[in-house]
Amino acid sequence: MTVIFRGRVDPQKLKKAEKIASDLGTSVQELFRIFIAEVARTGSVPVSLVVGQEGPLFSKERRNKIWRELDDTEAW
Repeated sequence: MTVIFRGRVDPQKLKKAEKIASDLGTSVQELFRIFIAEVARTGSVPVSLVVGQEGPLFSKERRNKIWRELDDTEAW
């Protein structure tokens, strides 16, 4: 089960964040979910994510693998 989280964001900052997310091969929504998962997992604020010359930070396969590992609803 998930919840819907709503928050106010400056439109100009959101536009910049969407560009960066796109450069990383993901979305602002996905970055937010990754951020929350990392805070919950580590108990601290995660390190910064940087776009490198080698392409998107997360491939779909890697992102799906991370989500499977973080999903506590699945039995291991």
